[in-house]
Amino acid sequence: MTKTLLFLGVVFLTQMTCVAQQNVITIYEKNFLLGKINYESDNRFVKISDVYSGKVGTAMYLLEPTYEAFVNMSNAAKKEGVSLKIVSAGRNFQMQKGIWERKWNARRANFKSDEETALDILKFSSMPGTSRHHWGTDLDINSVDPAYFQSGKGKKELEWLELNAGKFGFCKTYNDKALQGRTGYSEEDWHWSFLPLSIGIMKQYTDAIELSDITGFLGSNTATKLNIIDVYVEGIATECTTLPLDYLFQDK
Repeated sequence: MTKTLLFLGVVFLTQMTCVAQQNVITIYEKNFLLGKINYESDNRFVKISDVYSGKVGTAMYLLEPTYEAFVNMSNAAKKEGVSLKIVSAGRNFQMQKGIWERKWNARRANFKSDEETALDILKFSSMPGTSRHHWGTDLDINSVDPAYFQSGKGKKELEWLELNAGKFGFCKTYNDKALQGRTGYSEEDWHWSFLPLSIGIMKQYTDAIELSDITGFLGSNTATKLNIIDVYVEGIATECTTLPLDYLFQDK
């Protein structure tokens, strides 16, 4: 169940809706935060049109405000000769478990311990129950190959995003760790988060979810030892913890 509460004078927004000084804050259930949901049957999520998909024919879902913001951003980019397509969107617990366990089974024999195996996978993949993709607020754009954004078409697309994504409420979640001393995942030029929703959901996640909740998959025994919530879930770019100014102060 999703509950919606009204607060007066709340200084951070978790929804785009704002009436006078009342901000609508949606409270998400624990299973939502952990990704234990079915996007197809959950009416909070919408299916991505093939027009905006980098995987035509594959069913992908986002929370409706996230998708609407991406459509607006993609349309604006298209007018400037830049193509933006979603190659990965909402991934629930089972989808993330499939990704994680395929990597676990392929790599475990190469390492001396479970912790070393998990750390290798965690360079670019989240443990089930800890991925921001669970929430329908985060998406991967155009490619998940780091080399793609280093030159040519990919570099142009990244430069456009870095200059303009904030106007639409998006932020590159995992920047260069050397810039801010960020912990967690390696840099991901493709991973962008819709902050008007994800900032609030992140706060709810860290308030409601404990390390003991991260279970039900191969290698879950390492979640506590690796302090997975503090180091990885909260290991995001500093600029992704507040709404972009160019989003707040633009004509809607």
